[in-house]
Amino acid sequence: MRQYFIDSRDRTSGSSTQFSVVLPQTLSLESGHQGRIDDLRLPNVIPTITSLNNTIDVLMSGTYYHKTLGLGQTFSGVDMENALKAVLTPISGGWTVQYITGRTALYIACTNEFEFSGGTFIQQLMSRPWHRPDNKSYFFEFVPLYGLDMCYLCSPSLTHRGYSVGPKGSEDVLCAIPITVPYGAVQQYSMSTSVFFDLPSLTTQHLTFELRDRDYNLVVSQANISFTFAID
Repeated sequence: MRQYFIDSRDRTSGSSTQFSVVLPQTLSLESGHQGRIDDLRLPNVIPTITSLNNTIDVLMSGTYYHKTLGLGQTFSGVDMENALKAVLTPISGGWTVQYITGRTALYIACTNEFEFSGGTFIQQLMSRPWHRPDNKSYFFEFVPLYGLDMCYLCSPSLTHRGYSVGPKGSEDVLCAIPITVPYGAVQQYSMSTSVFFDLPSLTTQHLTFELRDRDYNLVVSQANISFTFAID
């Protein structure tokens, strides 16, 4: 078994989450080989609210309101409740915001009829299951407090059509990494000892790796990642 110790700090191009590395010697593989990822270290430094998901558009009584959430990390359900109340209360009184920890769900209601008409924060909530109990409330399922709750280590260099299917039908996913540590801590991950991924036949001295979220968007972070890439 061959092992390559990969660290995004050793990249020849790219960023800490989308990078290329040069191997010490040419890697030549025929079909039939398998690989795995071990000892991955990923700092959890993605805040809950960033410039990419911080807007809410509300339609109430024929008037549109565009609101912006404060950037930062919400450490608890109460933090999220307070952040939302701070931007919704000026629209009108009578708002109820409840984060249901046991279900990682979010309930938002108002004494007046309203509609969430857009905004990047609302788009994120609506990318997962949700429903409207009535014209005065919304119930959003699976609203994690982590800025990053699941990510995928991918490699366009190692794409093997048909061996795995990731988010949005992607075929370059090497492993899925659930984030279980709080903001500011380092997530560690190794694939199960019984799990491998098939490798394509190739000859190269350059490998490219990417870190993507559950929607297959590139994770934007200044924190470097490292892992062991093993080949059987």
